[in-house]
Order: sequence, then C-alpha cells, then structure tokens
Amino acid sequence: MQELLQEEKKSIDRFYNMNNFIPVKPYPRDRNFESNEYFRTDDGLFIHVVDSGNGKKAKYLNDVSVRYEYCQSIKAVVSGDTTKYYYPLHPVYLNNSPYLPMSFVYGISATYSSYSTPVCQAWVIPLFYVGEEAVLDLIVPSSLGSSSDNTSITPVFYKNLRYTRFN
Repeated sequence: MQELLQEEKKSIDRFYNMNNFIPVKPYPRDRNFESNEYFRTDDGLFIHVVDSGNGKKAKYLNDVSVRYEYCQSIKAVVSGDTTKYYYPLHPVYLNNSPYLPMSFVYGISATYSSYSTPVCQAWVIPLFYVGEEAVLDLIVPSSLGSSSDNTSITPVFYKNLRYTRFN
C-alpha cells in the first residue's frame, strides 16, 4: 500500500512539473489565478481557479450541482496516455444521463461519495474559496477522490469543473 501511495505522489509531481504549474501560497483572494498557478490545500488538493463565480457562497445543507468538461487519470497521463473521460461517458459511470449534473449536499459528508458517480470530497473543499458558477481545474489525490479513485489509488485531473447551482 505504501508503495502505491508513493507512486501516486510521484505521478502527481510529474504531472505538475510536465505542465509547468506554479505553486501559489497563500490563496490569492485579491486577484485571479494566472493560467498555470495552482494553490495546494493542506490535504493535498491542487486548485486552479479559472473563474471564482458570482459571489454566492454555499451554505449548510445547500444542494450543490457540479459539471465538468473532462477528467484524466494522472498516472495514465504521465505514462503517455492522454485519454480524456467526458462524464458520463467514463466507463465507470455509463448509467448516468449526460444532461443531469452531479450533486451533493453541502455539510453532509455521506453525500460526498458515490459508487455510481465521481462525486468526491475534493469537490467540496474549494467551496471555502469560491462561489456558485465558479470554474476550476483540480488535481485530486486518491484520498480525496471518488470511491473508485480511492479504491484504485488513482489521482485524477478535472478540467473546468463548474459549480452550477446552490439551493
């Protein structure tokens, strides 16, 4: 298990370096992120803010809806496979409608994980920083990923993850 976690860390580091990402600390609240800047949270999530949203913050028990452009296995990308998985066409999630966003209830951790969708803890963490309609790119370690990613120790990159609605 320890070897798999070390491999995961190396894969994330390679992905980060091969894309020339630049770390920013502290979180840049007073300006937009540059195109290659990523903020790393204490639990290992890398966040790049494309758009911080409309200013409306998620509140306890809000239903938060999420969509994303695509995701990629970081281990696969650093090995040369650049396959992009467009939800819901990802093989694990084929039973979901392409027209429905995924959702979770903010403040109810039992809704942050599902075996039938990629909903994960990593999608909750940025809500501390951004609002509704925010658009992000995320580098997600398996410990914060979906049930499937966590089980297989697969770090994932999400492109243009958007919080589409809080209610």
